Amino acid sequence: MFFALFEESVVKIVGDSISTVKSVNPHPLKIDVVKFDGKNNLGIWRYKVMDALTISNLEDTLRLDKKRDSTTEKDWDKMNRTACGLIRSCLTQDIKYHVLHETSARQLCEILKKVSDEKY
Repeated sequence: MFFALFEESVVKIVGDSISTVKSVNPHPLKIDVVKFDGKNNLGIWRYKVMDALTISNLEDTLRLDKKRDSTTEKDWDKMNRTACGLIRSCLTQDIKYHVLHETSARQLCEILKKVSDEKY
């Protein structure tokens, strides 16, 4: 079992298949995400990961081409690193290998799409 703190959320990994994201606020939420292995539906998996990123206020890292003017470069980099960590925690080891060093959440998801298309 592995726990990692990401801003306002906690990711819990049990075994090889389930990641649980809980909000650390007065109204806790739980999202179960089956780890992406290249075989399961990328679209469904992506929506669940987006929900987890939204809970963590990191959805801009996937939705925007570049940072907002009100966001500093340092904060944008931290948001992307945190989002990448959260996304990688929802991947199997074989798939994670392809995105180990990626620091842009948007680029990470593009790579996952290519890997998924190539594998199946």
